[in-house]
Amino acid sequence: MGRGASSGRRGTRFTRPQSRVRDARSAELYGPDFVARVRAQSAPQCLGLDGAQYLPPPPGLAQLEYRCDMPGLTRFAGMPAFMRFCFGLGLAERVAALPMTKRSSVYSPGKLCEVVVELLVAGLERVSHVDFVTHDEGLCEAVGLPRLPDQATLSRFFGDANNSAVSHLRHANRELSRQTVALQTGRRRLVVDGDTRVVGVYGKQEGAKASPRNNGDPQFTFEITTLRNTHDILDGGLLEGVTHPAPLFAERFATVVAQLGSQTDELIWCGDAAWYSSEILRTIEAADADDAVPCGCKYAIRAQMTDHLLTAVRTLNEEAWRPCEEDMQIAEVRHAFTRTRSGQDATKRRYVVTRKALPHKPPPGGQGVLVPQPRYEYWAIVTNLTWKPRQVLTLYNHRATVETILKEGALGFHMDSLPSASFAGNGLYCQLLILAYNHLNLFRQLCLPAEQSRHFVQSLRPMVLAVPGRVEHEAQQLVIRCEPRGPQVKLLPQIMAALQRWLTPAPDLRATALAT
Repeated sequence: MGRGASSGRRGTRFTRPQSRVRDARSAELYGPDFVARVRAQSAPQCLGLDGAQYLPPPPGLAQLEYRCDMPGLTRFAGMPAFMRFCFGLGLAERVAALPMTKRSSVYSPGKLCEVVVELLVAGLERVSHVDFVTHDEGLCEAVGLPRLPDQATLSRFFGDANNSAVSHLRHANRELSRQTVALQTGRRRLVVDGDTRVVGVYGKQEGAKASPRNNGDPQFTFEITTLRNTHDILDGGLLEGVTHPAPLFAERFATVVAQLGSQTDELIWCGDAAWYSSEILRTIEAADADDAVPCGCKYAIRAQMTDHLLTAVRTLNEEAWRPCEEDMQIAEVRHAFTRTRSGQDATKRRYVVTRKALPHKPPPGGQGVLVPQPRYEYWAIVTNLTWKPRQVLTLYNHRATVETILKEGALGFHMDSLPSASFAGNGLYCQLLILAYNHLNLFRQLCLPAEQSRHFVQSLRPMVLAVPGRVEHEAQQLVIRCEPRGPQVKLLPQIMAALQRWLTPAPDLRATALAT
C-alpha cells in the first residue's frame, strides 16, 4: 500500500480527543452571586478599610438605556474635509486608470483605492475592520458611496493585484511628489534620506523570507526615499524578504534626480551604513560631474568602520582632533576603498570622523595600570561636501526625519498589517499607504494652523479627523454638525477656509461646529 493511501485504521500518531477545557470567558462558570461576593470581599481585603462600603453610581447611571435610532451619525466628521482636499489634488484621476480587471462588483478598482486611502487615514488597523464602518455616514459621504465595500471585496481586490497595478500607483506617487516640489520656491538645497524598515509577517505570505535580523522569523523589507525639506515620501515600496537596497540604488537615484533635479541647485543624499558602497558613491559622483544633470549631487553617508578605515583614523595626530560636543571630538581624514565587489576603487574620499572616550576597563584579574591608555568609540561619515566638519555632522544627525516618517507609517498607518497572501497585493497596499501619507502631509501643511501642522496622524484623528458628528443634507449642500466643545470648533472653520483658498471654490460642503 502506498504511503499516501489510507488503511482505514488509526495510525500510531492518532491522539484521542482530550476533554474540553471550560472557557473562562463564559458566564456559566460564575454563580449568580458572583458580583455580590466580589463587592463584599474587595473593599475590606484590598482597601484595608474595616466596614468599607461601595458608593452608589452617578445619578445618570442609575437608570441607563440605549436607543440605536439616531440616523446620520458619524465617528469621522473630519474625513469629508480631508477627502475633499484629496479629490481637489486629483486623487481620483491618479487611481482611475489602475490596470486591474473589474470584477462583477459595483466598485471599480479606482474607487476601491480611494476607499483604502480613506480608511488608512481614518485609522482602521486592518482591512477586516471595514465591516465595522460600512454604514458610517461620514466615510460614505466622503467618497460618494451609499455603503462602503466589505472585507471580502477588499480582500479580493488585493488578491487580484498585479505588478502593473503596483507600478502604476508607484508612478502616481512619484508624480505627486514631483508636482509638490515644483510648486515650491526658494529651495536652493534639497536633502534626501533613504532608509528601510523590517515588516513582520503573520502567516504564509508570498515573498517573505527568514532573516537573522528578525530572529529568524520571516519578514518583508519596506524601503522609502524621503525629502527632508517637506517630509514627503518621494519613492518607496515593498521588497521581498531581506532584499538589500544597495543594488537598487542606481534606479532610485535616477528617479530622485528626475523628480528634483530641475527644482534645486544642490541635491544631497543622506543614508546610514547600509548605503555605504563604492558603487553608490561613484553613482552620485558621476551625476555630479555630468553636465546633463541640472543640479549638483552630493552625499553624506555613514561609513562602516572597516579595519583599514579604523587604522587610518587611529593614526591621526592629536592636533587633528577638535572639540565637537561635551564628550566628543571631531576630525577629518582622506581614505580610499582597498577592495570592492566590482574591483579596485583607489579614489581617496573625505571622511568626517568623531571619537568618544570610553570609560576605563580594568584588565582581567583586577591588576590595574599606572597610566591607563584611552579607549575611543569611532564614527565616520563619507562625503563630497566641502563644508566644515561640524556642519557635515549636523546635516547627518538631522537624518532622524526619515526615522520619524517610518515610525508614523508603522504606528499611524499600520504598515505592519499587510492584508494579502499575495506579494503584489501587499505591494499595492504599501503604495496606497504612501499615497495616503503624502496627501495627509500636504493637508496638514496647507490646511492646518502652524501649531497643529506638525502633529502626527495619531494626534490629528482625535483633534479633527475622527470626531463625532451628524451628517445632514440642506439645500443640495452637505452639512456636518459637530459638538460645540473641543479643538474641532476652531480647526474645522480654519480647514474649510484653507480649502476654499487652495482649491476651486465649490459650496458643496460646510463643516460647522453646531450643537447636535
